[in-house]
Amino acid sequence: MKPLKIQSYELCHTGMVRDHNEDAVVSLPGQGLWAVADGMGGHARGDYASQAVISSLLDMTLAHEAHVDGQLNSIHRVLEQTSQHLISKAQEISEQTIIGSTVVVMVIDGNNLGIFWAGDSRAYRLREGQLTQLTTDHTVANELIRAQGFSLENARSAQDAEALTTAVGASVFTPERREDKIQPGDRFCLCSDGLNKVVPDWEIESVLNRQQGPQPAAQQLLDLSLNRQATDNVSIIVIDCK
Repeated sequence: MKPLKIQSYELCHTGMVRDHNEDAVVSLPGQGLWAVADGMGGHARGDYASQAVISSLLDMTLAHEAHVDGQLNSIHRVLEQTSQHLISKAQEISEQTIIGSTVVVMVIDGNNLGIFWAGDSRAYRLREGQLTQLTTDHTVANELIRAQGFSLENARSAQDAEALTTAVGASVFTPERREDKIQPGDRFCLCSDGLNKVVPDWEIESVLNRQQGPQPAAQQLLDLSLNRQATDNVSIIVIDCK
């Protein structure tokens, strides 16, 4: 199988309401590494958390890891350390303070794909025109569905339904990972929840199908979210594999 040709484009925007950006992204197609982090904890603290996540990924070298499984192990190890650092940083302020960040990381090695995530930042795959969410949001609602058998409707109406059950810097750091194979023609989209809060999956699918390159696809998704007065920061990375 000939090597995949990979192109990507990333955008990170404050949105239409907030006055600062707590999101951060990294896009390193030459190293097969992309990530979105969405900080939380309020002004400066959220910034610090997301930047700490991205910085830890930038400082990490995956070159010596022969397989995606080893790369995901390295990512887990590094972000576990970052999580402990953020917890210590928060405790310096008060016991109630949280300085945390979601994260979704994607790695590619040959035609092997790895996804690592904690929180509600998402990874999507468009294959043969059909959009699939590769991650599961780590929220109270999804935990009620998964662990207690709640219906989707009842889970969404539960108290704190959208609250996160894990994140980098949270007291509980229980990330997930998945591995898969890439097919030529696959298109991926990583995003913070600032996108999917205002642009539903069917519309994300439509844009990713319609736009030819990663740059116009990412730009149209951002434009849609801004036209709908995005109340949150919006981060988008579109990755094409040909």
